[in-house]
Formats: sequence, C-alpha cells, structure tokens
Amino acid sequence: MPHYITKFLWDVDLNKFSPKDHSRFLIERILEYGDMDSLKWIEEKYKRQEIINVLKNSRKLSPKTGNFFALYYKIPKKELLCIRKPFTQKQNRF
Repeated sequence: MPHYITKFLWDVDLNKFSPKDHSRFLIERILEYGDMDSLKWIEEKYKRQEIINVLKNSRKLSPKTGNFFALYYKIPKKELLCIRKPFTQKQNRF
C-alpha cells in the first residue's frame, strides 16, 4: 500500500493488515478520514458498487461524511444508515 494510504491506518499493525481481507474497514477509514488521493486509490482498488455498499451500510461513518458521499456518488440519503436517526423506543413512564 502506498504511504498516502497507510497514514490513515495509524492504529493498525500493517504487517497483519490485508486490503483484500479488510476491505470494509479500509473503505470506511478512507471515506471518513481520507483525502482525494486516497479516494482515487480506493476507487481504483475496489469496485464502485463495493464502495457504495459500504457507504450505504456503515454506521461508523459520520452523518457529515455520509451526506458528502451521498452527493458524490448520487445516492439517496435515505439509503445511508449513517444518516438515519437511530431507532429508540420511548417507554411510557407512569
């Protein structure tokens, strides 16, 4: 992996890390903290649909990141879990 990618993996043992085996983690990390060079790299490394699937199903991404990439990839915001309000059920208290 290039240095401009590994700098976003500050808490990872790179000797044990595989971009193939940990694709979801890597995509989430780059979407959340990456720059344009790292985004370009993941778009070359992974299929567009895989990136979109991670974007749609991740609860680890911030709403701000989700909003940006919803516009970038032209995905309806309602399809992103990170933007949806968490489900909480109010309990009646007597």
